[in-house]
Amino acid sequence: MSKPAARWMLLHGTPLDPRVWDAVRAYLPEDSVAPDLNRPQPGGLLQQRLATAVLDDEPDGPLIVVGHSLGGQVALEMALLAPQRVRRLILVCTRDIPVPEFRSAAEALRAGKELDIAATIARWFTASEIADRGPVVRDVRRRLTTVSPSAYATTLEALATYDRRAELAQIQSPAVLLCGRLDLGCTPEVMSALAADLPEARLQIVDGWAHMSPFVQPADFAERLLNAAE
Repeated sequence: MSKPAARWMLLHGTPLDPRVWDAVRAYLPEDSVAPDLNRPQPGGLLQQRLATAVLDDEPDGPLIVVGHSLGGQVALEMALLAPQRVRRLILVCTRDIPVPEFRSAAEALRAGKELDIAATIARWFTASEIADRGPVVRDVRRRLTTVSPSAYATTLEALATYDRRAELAQIQSPAVLLCGRLDLGCTPEVMSALAADLPEARLQIVDGWAHMSPFVQPADFAERLLNAAE
């Protein structure tokens, strides 16, 4: 008997929203879903609470879970919580270790300091992508201008302390990791270590990608995702 088809689930990073996946979803199966991770989840590990909420919202059935950045950590938590449901993990520009400097960034936001949008854009995109002023760069810039400082601070605090190295050996789902060679946070070294922490993982390093570069060429990104799911 053949296995039931798995549904694609696409998890965004912070402080973005599901719309970042819209152009990519045009090249994926029509029933793909992109849940909103911008939801209050009081108490406990944020990434785990988000994973629980997403699983509760989605009808039972197998999933191909794609997670970018914070979404990648939520994807890891889904695989730990519901191994029978996560048929494949595709982790994009993410990490399983803390980003300690995000704690001070969160404190600054809570103290009323304005987010440095130009510096954030410079970290997330290549110089040529910024110069092109394409729709993804424009949309991300708009999102950064409207994000709630307290909400962003909450997710930065979660990223500052997230460490699941000891638990990832329990993950049963095969994983493919897509890493940008130019990513300043989820570097090839960081993602190589993540791949080593997972029992069954393949790492692909993409030349020319910074942290948000995958979304700039949605057809190419979708093709990489479809190949990773095979």
